[in-house]
Amino acid sequence: MTALLEARRLKKIFPTAHGEIVVLDSCDVALAAGETVAVVGPSGAGKSTLLNLLSGLDRPTDGRILYAGEPIQDLSGDRLAAWRRDTLGFVFQFHFLLPDFSALENLLVPVRLHGKVPAAAWDRARDLLGRMGLADRLDHLPGELSGGEQQRVALARAFMNGPRIVMADEPFGNLDREKGRDLADLLLSLQRERECALVIVTHDRGLAARADRVLEIRDGAVRPLAPGEVNP
Repeated sequence: MTALLEARRLKKIFPTAHGEIVVLDSCDVALAAGETVAVVGPSGAGKSTLLNLLSGLDRPTDGRILYAGEPIQDLSGDRLAAWRRDTLGFVFQFHFLLPDFSALENLLVPVRLHGKVPAAAWDRARDLLGRMGLADRLDHLPGELSGGEQQRVALARAFMNGPRIVMADEPFGNLDREKGRDLADLLLSLQRERECALVIVTHDRGLAARADRVLEIRDGAVRPLAPGEVNP
């Protein structure tokens, strides 16, 4: 398997007033193009920390992170931000929509980072929101949408720039089971259609079982789980 994104001997230590906390210790992770990887583990184990490191939102204490064989952890702030913009899509537990922008305008925010918004981007945004069942909500502000609808907008936004990788951190944790299942179906459907890789942090073992591979973080270590260990 050729890795699109790879972490080698990744370590993350957080200093505290009571001493250092080792969250991740010499972890190896590889993600292939088009692959879906779920990350599970107890609360506080370091799942979100791993996602933040892989996406360049945080820097490791030690180890290397490679994208297409090139290290990213030493990139300057501007170059790292440009890499995230051009390569990644993000979905978080909280939607992080801009409250004064309509649903359609929120989808265009990642595109505006490139400069002028082309007409094709407007069409792409409308298409994505239509896929989310929000064709009649394009001009609604986030405050005029339900929680599930807001998360649908956030999910659509993650795919606006044609990402090679989507990072999802407990994206359905604030939704009830039925709405979460519906959005998981949409996420996995879009991921397959766009042929991008997906890393999803989740406590939902049923969702994790739908991934190509499942990694568990425990006691600072990352290990693969066999299908029988996922226990949906």
